[in-house]
Amino acid sequence: MSDANRDICVVWIKDGDDWSATFVIDGRRYADPDAVDALAMEAFDELQRRRVPAEFETREASPTEPPMRLPSWEEYRRQLALEDSGTD
Repeated sequence: MSDANRDICVVWIKDGDDWSATFVIDGRRYADPDAVDALAMEAFDELQRRRVPAEFETREASPTEPPMRLPSWEEYRRQLALEDSGTD
């Protein structure tokens, strides 16, 4: 991965009247900067399919910015699969 700035996409999900940052797609984790866009589309499609209200906030992050403490999309997707199977 290069030292160039990469995009970070934070996904906010609405629960009742509240919005909360729920997971992140951190472009600094991927060799291909286009991976953020592809994963964001995958997440968008899955949340749409599930009828989950979500907002996607994308911004640039420098390589020296500390990682966010939110789950990744991959981790969140696994949690959704566990919930689907009834095993939390």
